[in-house]
Amino acid sequence: MKQMFKLLFVGVMVGITIIFSGCGSSGNEGANSVGSNLVSSEVMDDIDASAVLGMVKASGIDANATNAFAYKAVKIIYKTTNIKGDSINASGLLVIPTPTDAYNAYLASIGKTFSLSAVCDNHGTIFLDTEAPTKVEEARHYYPDALLLSGYAGFVSILPDYVGFGDSKGEVHPYVMKQSARASLDMIRASVKYMTDNHVLFNGQLYLTGYSEGGYITMALAQDIEENHSSEFQVMGVAPMDGPYDVEGLAAFDLNANMKMVYPAFLAEIASSYSKAYDDINISDLVVKPDIFNSIDLFGGDYDTVPIHVALGLADVTTGDYGFNTHYANELFTDSFINDYQGNLNNPARVRFAQNSVYDWTPKSKMNIIGCVDDEIIPFTLSAQKAYDAFIANGAKSVTLSPIPSSYIPPATPTTPFVHQRCGSVAYGMATKWFSDIRSGAIK
Repeated sequence: MKQMFKLLFVGVMVGITIIFSGCGSSGNEGANSVGSNLVSSEVMDDIDASAVLGMVKASGIDANATNAFAYKAVKIIYKTTNIKGDSINASGLLVIPTPTDAYNAYLASIGKTFSLSAVCDNHGTIFLDTEAPTKVEEARHYYPDALLLSGYAGFVSILPDYVGFGDSKGEVHPYVMKQSARASLDMIRASVKYMTDNHVLFNGQLYLTGYSEGGYITMALAQDIEENHSSEFQVMGVAPMDGPYDVEGLAAFDLNANMKMVYPAFLAEIASSYSKAYDDINISDLVVKPDIFNSIDLFGGDYDTVPIHVALGLADVTTGDYGFNTHYANELFTDSFINDYQGNLNNPARVRFAQNSVYDWTPKSKMNIIGCVDDEIIPFTLSAQKAYDAFIANGAKSVTLSPIPSSYIPPATPTTPFVHQRCGSVAYGMATKWFSDIRSGAIK
């Protein structure tokens, strides 16, 4: 879940010339190989820089901006694999910025030339297919994250829809599983192929980020690249934001019969997704109402959060109960499952959650773990702090932790009551500034 429509930086995006003064060298700084999995491409939007500048100001990214980049949005169809390992077509959004003549002249005046670095941005949890990046672009003619990263900061944005959304709707979405990173990896490969074929001046510098579920995918993607694809990609910086990196530990926290669930739909999708991915996890062993899971595809892109809660008997909108922080964990999960999970380290779900946790390895790339201190959905101490502590204990040398206090984020509103919702905009501002400092050489 994320709120990018009104961006608040609160001092994070100071020094705008830092963002614009270093767009990478014209040489290839990475080792990113050209993919062979690009199926097709389609230009969705091509917006000139003056129009983008107006959008940057109106959106709240920077009301005083004097420069923006033209915004070319391309739908990418590419090959990846589904939850069972079968080859499928998936989709994603590639946004390519183009500088103005005035900006090129400015770079020349300081002895620089223009080239493009890329950010793979993994979106937060969505339930509706209409919220996937290509769908948002189709409906609104811009995608908020890409307006920041591409239109304002001048990065190429690589934005996978994820398996289960966009052109792969109907497939099971591997929610909070390491396999979810495969779609992002393959989207990067296909995007590099498109840029190569279309003579886009990509300098090979690759950055990774994402918020909430996207933070988890970013961490899983960074681990996969470093451990299995280091000869294929060279990652310049990784900024996972507010993700559930310790799946096993977070589940142990949430599976408490005496505690109300803040956001039941998240927990329900994890149960559904894992039961479809693993033969040793049966949905009837986990939840109170397995027939609902078996008869209705609640997580196929057609149901939003509150309808999911209603279907599971965890909300009654006629009484003003929308399912947030109003129902106990044992109204969704059986007491027998909760008790076995808490007391049995060999519980099948617990074993699988541990296998898919992404906090206990040793990153080599620069990493900035950004977390919201008062997050009530993904607690800071169980996510960002825990990952940072584990990485440092494992000997990581280039990992930093950036806590975001609640005083930095917008105040609660009736439609954005959660810190987790409101913190995303600040986190994206911090990640963008950090990437820009690496790109310009301010961070070595």
